[in-house]
Amino acid sequence: MREIKVFIVDDHKIIRDGIFLLLIGATEIIPVGEAESGKELFEKIESTLPDVLLLDISLPGMSGIEISKKIAKEYPNIKVLILSRNTDENTILAAIKAGVRGFLSKDTSKEELANAIKAVSKGNNYFGTNISKTVFTSLIKNTTNKENTITLTKREIEVAIYISDGLSYKEIASKMSISARTVESHRNHILSKLHLKTTIDLVKYVIKNQLIVL
Repeated sequence: MREIKVFIVDDHKIIRDGIFLLLIGATEIIPVGEAESGKELFEKIESTLPDVLLLDISLPGMSGIEISKKIAKEYPNIKVLILSRNTDENTILAAIKAGVRGFLSKDTSKEELANAIKAVSKGNNYFGTNISKTVFTSLIKNTTNKENTITLTKREIEVAIYISDGLSYKEIASKMSISARTVESHRNHILSKLHLKTTIDLVKYVIKNQLIVL
């Protein structure tokens, strides 16, 4: 099984060292480099070419948002996962628009960090629980049309995003602690509300309306 190469960017060495130790003990994951700034990152990135970039937002010189945009443009195969104390709505949405695949707060657990790295390495999106609440609340506010006649609930937004990530009903049910039948029911309600016919139509809708970032 191929290991997932992770590069860590944080301006605090003690945090970088701590993450290194956590990742060394994780299965399928191997830390391959570290940097304290965007400048140092781009000096080292060609020699490591990680699968996942674990990135803070607040950094000297280039911010995590600026770095994410540059990575998306110049290294599209590298998936960016934000690990930050800055978890306000504007920061999270700016990160998503910059092309990040995931966002975690720094109080996340070792297990969730490993799960997030594995998810984004596969091209999926991953948001910590508190981050998800912020993202879904924002998306709900933005899924009402001008006549305020079409509104997706928080649960429906969550299901739509998971479906667009390619997860099965069973996988979605496990993540949301509901039954697969309930997931299917949410999916049918979404299609009905948006006047769509198939799951493929739903995926296209989610991408078109930027509910996920490719």
